[in-house]
Amino acid sequence: MLPFEASTWLAILGQYNTAIWPLHGIGALLALVAVGLVIPGSRAAGRVIGLLLGVLWIWTGVAFFGGSLAPFHFASEWLAGVFVAQGLMLVFALTLMGQARFGWPGRLGGGAAMVVIAHAFVGYPLLDAALAATPWTQLQYVGVAPGPVMLLTLGLLLLVPSRPPLVLAIIPLLWALVTGYMAWGLGQWLEFLPAALGVGAFVLLLLRRFGGAARAGPRPGV
Repeated sequence: MLPFEASTWLAILGQYNTAIWPLHGIGALLALVAVGLVIPGSRAAGRVIGLLLGVLWIWTGVAFFGGSLAPFHFASEWLAGVFVAQGLMLVFALTLMGQARFGWPGRLGGGAAMVVIAHAFVGYPLLDAALAATPWTQLQYVGVAPGPVMLLTLGLLLLVPSRPPLVLAIIPLLWALVTGYMAWGLGQWLEFLPAALGVGAFVLLLLRRFGGAARAGPRPGV
């Protein structure tokens, strides 16, 4: 069971949003730039995307889990470390190693990526505000909160046309599962939607990575 109730979770988000204002705008701008850099499709653009995503994960780990959540959750330091580790992995794999080029992967993958990314930017706050009457100060916003950062990352990984780096999707998948658990534990049923989107995005990444390899078949002479 979670060590707090839904009202406490919302109060934590409210305190966090108040403390970091107006950095929400910077977080959203960095996220928007990362999405826009998919269009050039160059390796250099992929390096910048990795850097921007890394910054967002590290910020969320340090400021949210290591700061605002720390007095309320016994595992907050561990969660902060996991988010920082994900940020460092993104920077290492995409920025330093340049392991992925981004671009349009096709109708299914591209459409799914757009749905996931759109929910990270607008679906998360708008649905909670409209359907759950959550105050604007207690919503999760892209670039600075764990749920939208998770969806943004998985959506962008879906925009790697060939051999998406699955290792970079494992921690986002785990947070999607945690989001589903929190939805059940706190009675916040709208949180099942981002959890399902996150798990679905990971399944698509698996299918594209291994399904594509299977369709390609063995190399000549093997």
